[in-house]
Amino acid sequence: MADLVLRDLDPLLNERIRRVAVARGWTREHTCVVLLEQGLFASELEVRSGFHDPEVNALADAIAALQALPDVKAF
Repeated sequence: MADLVLRDLDPLLNERIRRVAVARGWTREHTCVVLLEQGLFASELEVRSGFHDPEVNALADAIAALQALPDVKAF
């Protein structure tokens, strides 16, 4: 899986992510993936209106692949 680095993250947003991670018992990395995935789902209709079918299909395939990944617990 590719790494993603978020620079200049707003401290409040970072704290909100931390709180979700603590509440769920997840790592910050797993929390960010889940929140990113949920955000993609929430905006899928908007995305579909701006992309052609092959791009939409590729995005749908990528989302399905993310959903198929097992939950990973930190050591």
